[in-house]
Amino acid sequence: MWVQVQISWMEKFVLKGTEITAPVPMAPPGTTGLGGFEVPSSKGGTLRSDASALNVGVLHLVPTLEVFPLLANPKMYEPNTIDLSDHSELEYWFTVLSEHLPDLVDKAVASEGGTDDAKRRGDAFARAFSAHLARLMEEPAAYGKLGLANLLELREECLREFQFLDAYRSIKQRENEASLAVLPDLLLELDRMDEEARLLTLIEGVLAANIFDWGSRACVDLYHKGTIIEIYRMSRDKMQRPWRVDDFDLFKERMLGSEGKKPQPHKRALLFVDNSGADVVLGMLPLARELLRCGTEVVLVANSLPALNDVTAMELPDIVAEAAKHCDILRRAAEAGGLLVDAMTNALGGCKVNCSSVPLMVVENGCGSPCIDLRQVSSELAAAAKNADLIILEGMGRALHTNFNAQFKCEALKLAMVKNQRLAEKLIKGKIYDCVCRYERTTSTS
Repeated sequence: MWVQVQISWMEKFVLKGTEITAPVPMAPPGTTGLGGFEVPSSKGGTLRSDASALNVGVLHLVPTLEVFPLLANPKMYEPNTIDLSDHSELEYWFTVLSEHLPDLVDKAVASEGGTDDAKRRGDAFARAFSAHLARLMEEPAAYGKLGLANLLELREECLREFQFLDAYRSIKQRENEASLAVLPDLLLELDRMDEEARLLTLIEGVLAANIFDWGSRACVDLYHKGTIIEIYRMSRDKMQRPWRVDDFDLFKERMLGSEGKKPQPHKRALLFVDNSGADVVLGMLPLARELLRCGTEVVLVANSLPALNDVTAMELPDIVAEAAKHCDILRRAAEAGGLLVDAMTNALGGCKVNCSSVPLMVVENGCGSPCIDLRQVSSELAAAAKNADLIILEGMGRALHTNFNAQFKCEALKLAMVKNQRLAEKLIKGKIYDCVCRYERTTSTS
């Protein structure tokens, strides 16, 4: 008698791990660095000078001059969490960036086909960025007020200056493909759970998948050793609470209610997404789907320009469209949000849970950095924020390096895995790979 052996989505993902940890493939020479697409001229390809940060150029696209309308007190808002006025702190982060430089140059050169020209530009980029670091080490205020977010912005700007427009393009593509291949099985597993177990599993999934981060030296080492997939599996299987910062029970009560009382769902949630691959596909997208299931409009907020392996607003519609092939909830919401131009009329083989057609939308944030300064966001994001009553900031750059202490006029959930030992010690008195689930109710502005 033939017995079909079912393997879990995680086992399938582990089998695909060799694709994710293989050496970075060389891109065909002569590509634009943006996956074959130019930056849309309508979004403004020009960079402007930015008096509030480093004056070496800038990472915010014109015209992105709006203050995020949900900041509780814009005049008191300081995006940077780490204070680099302490010289030892400055020296430490300069060392981290310098040690990460060779790997970054390798990825950048590979993204441009490994040509002699790409190698020359890679060397020039490394020299230029190292020169900026050396100057800032001697004179920290040389380019204006200095925070860790500014240093990370400076690195991305230097890459673009030497025409490396998307150094992690091929890495993002293969991680997206591997993650999308197992997403239908993950969604089926989630749908077999009751809503309380499902919500916890979703938050655990976001935290665990945040390990796929090419901006973290610790994670880059895991990629090179080929152990990152196994670490991810262990994180999902054995994520034990309480986390180092653990407000999950408060968030669960807001989402599911208590004593039989069901709360009103949020009207609109802004999800600030982080990395490509498992982070967005197996972490944030299932969480977005759960909010849609509850009747909440969802806006995925992503970078306007590439930075490390962060997903961009230009890449998200294709990811959503692929995911929607296997999920009726995502399909209906993507259609309602204008992400799917042609409605899929074929019967779907994946989940068939009924849901209202609240929209799923994608908005660019107006920057091209691993962090975000909410004093300067795109007009599209500012407009989308006006009807939002929940913000979810995910990842180290947007929820820890910046905005960890930011207060908002609406509810906020900050989710991240801390992938730097020093940051873990200083910020949460923890250790590397500790997790943050910080839920904050509405801040009164009266």
